[in-house]
Amino acid sequence: MSAWKGRQGLAALGVLLSMVVGRAVLLGGSWFNQDDFYLSGRAYDADLTLGFLVRDTAGHVNPLQQLTYWLVAHGAPYSWATVAVFVLALQTAAAVVLWLLLTRLLGERWSRVVLLAVFAWAPLTLATTLWWSAAMGLWPHVLCSLLAAYLLVRWRQGDARPVWAVVAIVATTAVGLLWHERAVLIPPVLYGVAVALADEATGWRRLWAALKRFRWLWLAEVLLLVGFLVGHGLLTDVEGGESTWKQRLEVSGSFLGRNVVPGIVGGPWAGELEGGAVRPALWVVIASAILALVGVWLLLRRGGPARRWGLALLVGYVAADLLLLLSGRAGFGSIIGLDPRYSSDTIHAAVLCVALCLRGSPPWLGLRFLSGASARVRSLALAGLVGAYGVASVAGTALLVPQFQNTEDKAFVATLRADFAADPTVVLFDRLAPADVVLPLVGSDSQLSRILAPLPEHLRFDEPSARLRQVADDGTLLPMELAGAIPAEPGPDDECGYPVRTLTREAPFVVPLDGRVVVRVSYFSAQESTVVVAAGDWHTEFLATRGPNEMWLVLPEVPGTVEGLRLRGDGRSTVCVTDIEAGLPEQP
Repeated sequence: MSAWKGRQGLAALGVLLSMVVGRAVLLGGSWFNQDDFYLSGRAYDADLTLGFLVRDTAGHVNPLQQLTYWLVAHGAPYSWATVAVFVLALQTAAAVVLWLLLTRLLGERWSRVVLLAVFAWAPLTLATTLWWSAAMGLWPHVLCSLLAAYLLVRWRQGDARPVWAVVAIVATTAVGLLWHERAVLIPPVLYGVAVALADEATGWRRLWAALKRFRWLWLAEVLLLVGFLVGHGLLTDVEGGESTWKQRLEVSGSFLGRNVVPGIVGGPWAGELEGGAVRPALWVVIASAILALVGVWLLLRRGGPARRWGLALLVGYVAADLLLLLSGRAGFGSIIGLDPRYSSDTIHAAVLCVALCLRGSPPWLGLRFLSGASARVRSLALAGLVGAYGVASVAGTALLVPQFQNTEDKAFVATLRADFAADPTVVLFDRLAPADVVLPLVGSDSQLSRILAPLPEHLRFDEPSARLRQVADDGTLLPMELAGAIPAEPGPDDECGYPVRTLTREAPFVVPLDGRVVVRVSYFSAQESTVVVAAGDWHTEFLATRGPNEMWLVLPEVPGTVEGLRLRGDGRSTVCVTDIEAGLPEQP
């Protein structure tokens, strides 16, 4: 049976086309955000070594993600078009594999079109599509999970040789694990699918039948998981945050009732957004819960022989997702349970489990008013169901898009690049990126010099310059101004200040300096001459040009306090340093 023939095949192509077009438009309006910046900066600064690929990143070891960051940072730095095509290709591939899997499970039933639409249009995956680093934690895992399930179903239906099926499924699981640790859920999903397909047994005997029939697969999967978990434990040194039972209960309630359930039924349709958290309105929570309960009731009453096992698999998957969240994030409180990044993968599990429940069920779930109705009425009912979910998804998408398209980050970098293009001679004062771009939690990795290093402009930071600029929070480049400047003692020469030639001159400050500061050196010279400036074990040099000028220097934090500067020239001309003052930059 071809998955693409007939009206159902055309309908599936229509669903896929609408998904590709819709997500392409939304991706086109989004940009890099938060983790994308500092991970790109790290990748640009690193060599492509095994140590880099298995580097511990906040408790994660994701070699294929690291490889992707490195390739993009070095081959197409901050090219959102490249990233958007990559993310869209992953989602499209996952949807195609799902359609093939649904066809295997449900045959030529229209319910597979409905389930494909749920997967393709669900706003639950929107945040993890428009944010690159989040997308790399979702779509490769979902693709590998669906592909492994598809390979298992083909094997179960006699269309694959056991040896090659085992090799292919284990390889797919391994690829998923190399992308993200959440792929540890793939083997339990496979076992759940095998149990639901064990039609030769009944009741609890299904568990043993599935275990026995695919015993070599389970052995290989267990060995793979053990090896992965041991290696992961050796490579990471991050513990989950501490939390109380109250916090865990709050996170659980938020995750299940206000995140997963509304997300699966196409919500949220109304609510408030706070950072990455989505707070659905109370009526949305109630309505989505009612819809979910009605769906579960229908499946239990009218579903196929494996309906209870399908629902048990869904409950187990959501519980496993919740356990992963509680193990590392419960300390943040209930708000973390509202973040769709941690629930977006449940949509593929929900679609798969509902398909397992529908397998072998009577047409139209045995509902008399549809089973005995004309083809026209059934077509209208189907179109109404798909249309209702489409409308719900559009409403949910409209609510989420303004928050998750990351337009502020794009505007920040675009403004900075435009100002730099207008004057490419400027040097930038290094600072932490604005919190809206990169949170300061990653320390020096959130410095502008790190996250902007991959840009093709090759920006210069903290170098001696007569045109030192500050970067405002909106990306605008502003002239440097000092707040509360500390001057140096007046020079010994009333007209020249500190005459600088080949001998070292000491220029003490009126008050010792401590920490990283900016220094402004005012001077005049008859001709060009190089001046070396030193303090403690730090030194730099600049070219003093003819006439009266000024030079900005960034004095890094050095051990102890800085009593003054040491000045020395190259002897080509006397450089008269008339004024020196140091201080912190005025807040832009």
